[in-house]
Amino acid sequence: MADRATPLRLGPLTAPSRVVLAPMAGVTNAPFRTLCAGYGPGLYVSEMVSARALAQRQPAALHAAAHAPAEPRPWSVQLYATDPAAA
Repeated sequence: MADRATPLRLGPLTAPSRVVLAPMAGVTNAPFRTLCAGYGPGLYVSEMVSARALAQRQPAALHAAAHAPAEPRPWSVQLYATDPAAA
């Protein structure tokens, strides 16, 4: 079994560690992810964001999907939608 120092490869992306900060609604906002950076997760995932709200550029969705400059890369946004045509 690989340890957490082993890089995580996802297609063309490489994260420095196999540790993933899982998305948690109302918890994994940008300040929390920045705080966790000191513990070394390899991949950061935002809380769930509505694809429709993001496409409509709703301020709350843009805020939830935003990442702080101090957050290490790579990071990701968890999207959800109910209408595939609208996503």
